[in-house]
Amino acid sequence: MGYELEPSGELRFLSRKPGVLKKAVGNTVWVVQGIPDGKKTAFSLCGAYVADRVDVEDPSSNLHVISGQRVKEFVPPVPLNGLDWFPSLLKSQSNFSLGFNRLSDEAVVQALRALQAKGSQPSPASDLPDIDLPAAGTEGAARLVSHLRRERNRALVDAKKSATLNAMGRLCCEVCGFDFSATYGALGEGFCEVHHLVPLSASSAPVTTTLDDLAVLCSNCHRIIHRSAPMLSVAELSKVVSRSRP
Repeated sequence: MGYELEPSGELRFLSRKPGVLKKAVGNTVWVVQGIPDGKKTAFSLCGAYVADRVDVEDPSSNLHVISGQRVKEFVPPVPLNGLDWFPSLLKSQSNFSLGFNRLSDEAVVQALRALQAKGSQPSPASDLPDIDLPAAGTEGAARLVSHLRRERNRALVDAKKSATLNAMGRLCCEVCGFDFSATYGALGEGFCEVHHLVPLSASSAPVTTTLDDLAVLCSNCHRIIHRSAPMLSVAELSKVVSRSRP
């Protein structure tokens, strides 16, 4: 079960099951979200995507992240509690306490696909191939994922962008200098990614984050920073980029 999903064009989930995650690459991940509703939990189907990579998030705790581009998004999310097949799914997943786990019940998979065909809307990445209608070939079974995700404070992200704009007059990557608005015009206006200099996963408890704890990055540099274990600093990646330039 996770916190409310934020649209980003990519989904990423944390788990300490690297073996299970690696087996999921190339397969469908169904995104189920649980939100407390009094003494119960309201479950809903938020989306489905194809997992395309597994990276180390925190080597000290064996924490890994599996990510992939979003292919289908359910807008609004589809409520699951009242569906006749959902109790058996809930029981098989131990009320989703198993974390990232294989979904082997073909009847449930077909039910999820039927929901997708009936009620989903294409996401911004809808030009990607349909995850459930391959041109040819037989691949692994669909998988169901649920997890507890670190909650991000959207107000901090917006405040960091505003502070950077006020100070610099533009949003450019602190590593490579890329400016989305300069390259994409109005489409890139106000866009950047905001990076935590110290991963939230480094602490087992909620932390207080200031604007100085955040950095403005382009998408490429943000992904590269998180690809290394331990994670590179902004200064370290800046040196790498500087050395690669003529």
